[in-house]
Amino acid sequence: MSVREPSSRNTTPVPPGAGSPSKYDLVLAAVPALLFAGAVGGTRLSLPTPTAAGVGSALAALVVAYGLFVSPPGGSRRAR
Repeated sequence: MSVREPSSRNTTPVPPGAGSPSKYDLVLAAVPALLFAGAVGGTRLSLPTPTAAGVGSALAALVVAYGLFVSPPGGSRRAR
C-alpha cells in the first residue's frame, strides 16, 4: 500500500484576515443570540416570558439599527 504526497500545485493562497469574522458577521450572530437569550431568560428567571422576549427583541433591534445606520456596510454614499 503506497501513500501519495499531497501536491502543492492545488493550493490557493488565503488572503490576510480571511479567518477572522468581520463586524457585520458579529452583528448577524448577535441578533439570534439576543432573541434566544431573551426567550430562555424569560423561562429561567422570574421575569414573564413576553417581557424577557421583548427585551431581547429590543436589544436585537438596536444591534440591527447600529449595523444599518450607525456603521453601514457600504460606507458613506450620498444620494444625488
